[in-house]
Amino acid sequence: MEIIITEQKAELAVVYKERASMDNLTAVMDKGLNMAYDLLKELGKQPAGAPFCCYTNMSEDFSAFDLELGFPVTEEIPVKGELQMSKTLAGKALTATHKGSYASLETTYTAMMQYVADNSLEMKGIYYDWYLNDPDNTTEDELLTKVVFLIKMSMNWMELYGADNQPNH
Repeated sequence: MEIIITEQKAELAVVYKERASMDNLTAVMDKGLNMAYDLLKELGKQPAGAPFCCYTNMSEDFSAFDLELGFPVTEEIPVKGELQMSKTLAGKALTATHKGSYASLETTYTAMMQYVADNSLEMKGIYYDWYLNDPDNTTEDELLTKVVFLIKMSMNWMELYGADNQPNH
C-alpha cells in the first residue's frame, strides 16, 4: 500500500451529520448516505464524486465520534429534513487507498498512524473515508476506500523535505 502526502481540496457536499458509536456505525452510515443519495435522485442530480464519511471529535478510545456523511455536488441544492449543505475540508492530507472489506480498514489506519509517527507528522483529528466503488456491485476483496488523514504542515517540514518531496515511507 502506498501512503502519500497530497492536497485535499474543499468540495461542496450534501451531508447528514450524527454522533455515532462503534455499535451503531454501520446503521448511521447507511441512513446518512441513503438519505443524501435519495435526495440527489429525487432532484435529478448526480453526485460530483464518491460518497464519503468524515470522522471528527473522536473520543480518546475511538468509541464515539461525530460523522458527516454525504456526496460532493457541483452546486447548492435545496435540502430537506436532516440533510444540509456543507464543504469537505481542504488542506494537506496523508492518503492511502485500502483494497478489501470495510472490516479490514483498520490495517490501513494502523499503517497510516505508523507513518505519522515515523515521520513526526501532526494530525488535525479529521479523517475521511471515500468509498470509490459500490459495495452492492463489488466483491468485498475488490472494494476500494481512499483513507485521508488531514495533517498540519509546519514550515520546518517544508524546509527539511522541500515543497516537492515526501518524507520517508
